[in-house]
Amino acid sequence: MCQRNLFSLLLMVQTAVPGGCLGQLLQAVEQDSHVDPWVRTLRDLLQQGPRGEGCSPPPTPLSSACQQQLKHLCQKITQNKPERQRKLNWCFSKQPGAAGDVAYSVLRGGKRKKVSEESLELDEEREGKRLLLEEVAFESPGAQEHGDGAEMEEEVPGEPSGNRSRSPAGGAPESSQEDAAEDHRKISQAELAAEVQSFLQKHGQRLKMLLLQESDHSESSIPPEMHVLNNCSPSQLEGLCSFLQLSTCPEHLLVRFCSWLLALTPNLSYTSAVILAEQLFLRRVLSLTQLPSRHLMAALASFCSKYSQPFCRVLVAAVLQDPWEGTEQTKLVCDLVEECLEPDSVRLVLSQVLEVPLSEKLLPVVQAVLGRQEVLPPELFDLLVLTLCRQAPAFATSLNYAKLVTAVLTMYQSQVTSAHRRSLAAALDQSNAALKKSLQAVLEGAR
Repeated sequence: MCQRNLFSLLLMVQTAVPGGCLGQLLQAVEQDSHVDPWVRTLRDLLQQGPRGEGCSPPPTPLSSACQQQLKHLCQKITQNKPERQRKLNWCFSKQPGAAGDVAYSVLRGGKRKKVSEESLELDEEREGKRLLLEEVAFESPGAQEHGDGAEMEEEVPGEPSGNRSRSPAGGAPESSQEDAAEDHRKISQAELAAEVQSFLQKHGQRLKMLLLQESDHSESSIPPEMHVLNNCSPSQLEGLCSFLQLSTCPEHLLVRFCSWLLALTPNLSYTSAVILAEQLFLRRVLSLTQLPSRHLMAALASFCSKYSQPFCRVLVAAVLQDPWEGTEQTKLVCDLVEECLEPDSVRLVLSQVLEVPLSEKLLPVVQAVLGRQEVLPPELFDLLVLTLCRQAPAFATSLNYAKLVTAVLTMYQSQVTSAHRRSLAAALDQSNAALKKSLQAVLEGAR
């Protein structure tokens, strides 16, 4: 097939190919005793010299039997395929008496009248497709035993066009490529499942036994089996968490597992910590209908003390975006901000809050962040003031909003600029009269 395509290309651009190189190639092909008829014909045409010279006799037209075979093959190819019928319309539109002209036109490479530059390019494109199709019809029955012809004879008549693995031109259709991609995906999933299953059989059972057993040893003594967490893939870690039922296990077991994580060295990767934050806490936190138990708070504090950034990316983001009805999640975030999170994570929480529209339920979270009095980057502080100014009309009568503005002006007085004060003063003009008076007094004191 490679030889056929190469010789077809050389036939179309023969005038641009150096004669010496072409001659060496043709000599090499002549030494091959197993050349199929199509390659042999292309070789003969190339040896005759560039097309258009008067000395070249026209190729012999196809016999009537070959014409019928070609037409029958095209009918098979275009069965229930309008797009293919359009592309192969040239085969059916010709009258029987002009079949010789068809073969001559195809073998000559689509030489037509030069009406315009655009039509010539279009004809050349069609010619390339015709050459690939004709190679099937041109082969004799004896030559089909050499490979490609036999494969075509098996595929086209016997199978519906939608189930072929190869097109007549030798290229895989889109459906075949999609099938191959789907097969590859299924194989990959099967291999991944087998890998996870093997991992669980090797490490999961032992860890589950250690987690469930009653122990008098200190919770900080880490079992050696925990070190596999540093070497497992994300899919293996997810499988292990599911096997250990960490998202639903009793909370005292959650505390034990988190104490092992705290003692584990080296630290887990960021990706592994994110997976554990999801598996250990996401379901529990979002389903809270009352204040968290002391066991859950202990597990959260233990995890946040070492992996606060992944925790914020997973849990805090979910709490801020989830339309929960109660305030238990908000109180939980406030408690973690006040007692557990590192300074960088506190700033991360503030940036996460400012990414969503402020609500009365989120104001205590911002208040908790400001209560830590961590140094805020200038751009983050500017964003905080801008958000407070823009959303002031929504909190015209909010006492929590007034407390928040007061905290900004007093706790971060050194970072408040005259531009900040002017913006806040303009925004507070729409506040409740009593709140406006007290806030303006704070603004005056912040000068």
